[in-house]
Amino acid sequence: MDRIESRRKFLLSSLALAFTPAHRLWAAGNCMTGVTNILGPAYRKDAPFRSRLCDVDEPGTPLQMRGRIIDAATCTALAGGVLDVWQVNNAGDYDMHSPAFQLRGRIKAGSAGDYAFDTIMPVPYGMRPKHIHFLVTRSGYEPRISQCYFAGDERNAKDPYVKKDLIVAPQPRRGAGRADALSAVFDIALDRERPPPADARKIYSDYVGTYQVAPGIMILVRTEGAKLFWHLSAAGNEGDALDGEFLPRAQGRFFVPEYDFEVKFVRDDHGHVDHVLDSRGLLFKKLS
Repeated sequence: MDRIESRRKFLLSSLALAFTPAHRLWAAGNCMTGVTNILGPAYRKDAPFRSRLCDVDEPGTPLQMRGRIIDAATCTALAGGVLDVWQVNNAGDYDMHSPAFQLRGRIKAGSAGDYAFDTIMPVPYGMRPKHIHFLVTRSGYEPRISQCYFAGDERNAKDPYVKKDLIVAPQPRRGAGRADALSAVFDIALDRERPPPADARKIYSDYVGTYQVAPGIMILVRTEGAKLFWHLSAAGNEGDALDGEFLPRAQGRFFVPEYDFEVKFVRDDHGHVDHVLDSRGLLFKKLS
């Protein structure tokens, strides 16, 4: 886990991740908070669909996670959503390469938006508290990247990624066959996709280019149809997200879910885009 920790620290420092974290995407009418978090460097695509992430004899405390996926604006249940979940084992390690996809899986929500899966309680590692990663997708909605943390972990108070709305309190799970078995509820709210502006193709073409975020580290911005995408070029960032889509928030402002921050494209006095601005006023220069 030391290598994953060092890669995370390198990337965060290199990117000067002072971008405003989108801590809370408050739903209309305060139906429910859709709380975001970083993707992290341990994500693997194509985990198998299953409701049990490990064998029943996996070392650790048995844990059942369950909850609902809902529309953040209307509170209605969202059937057909897919949860991609992953976590460390009882030794604090992620399965990064094996075909077993140990402690990884995808779960399809039921007709009432409900989901459940069996796993073990993750352990803390390094400076990180116990947590489970979630990537939730559904047609017509923005992807929700989040993490679930657990009450009582002293590392929660020190970890910069922990948000109180992501902390759950596990309860004893009766009838599970083991006295130490636990259960926890983690609900997830999704925001509808925001359509790009009518003149997106013209506006977005102004944003295309290469921006320097640190010496030797660039973000390459490109368009595809009426959407805007980014690619990160950096040394030593194995496992971290290198590509993604800018999700529109307002004119010139976008959310980057993989890293849980926002960016704004800035124009000079002549109307040419020449920088990307972060929330503290740091400017990343456009090179080409």
